[in-house]
Amino acid sequence: MSKNQIEARISQLYLALQYCSERSKTFTPGERICINQERFQWMHILEDETASPRPVSQIIENKLKEVWRLADHYNFKPYYGDPFKEEILLYI
Repeated sequence: MSKNQIEARISQLYLALQYCSERSKTFTPGERICINQERFQWMHILEDETASPRPVSQIIENKLKEVWRLADHYNFKPYYGDPFKEEILLYI
């Protein structure tokens, strides 16, 4: 994955977590942990390209796709910005 693709994935995962927090409790606590683990692993990969991704399960991925569809449909914007976005921008 390219750096831009990784950053986009990190943003998408954050958007899904925020949608779940603010609108619809879609993910279980365990699923939220898995999503956060994937996010942080992608951030780690931005620093160390030899690190391996830690993707979520297909079941969670399917839920993510549905949440992204709903977020797009309702033009959802998170109340809070992604706190790690600024950290990512520092690497540019």
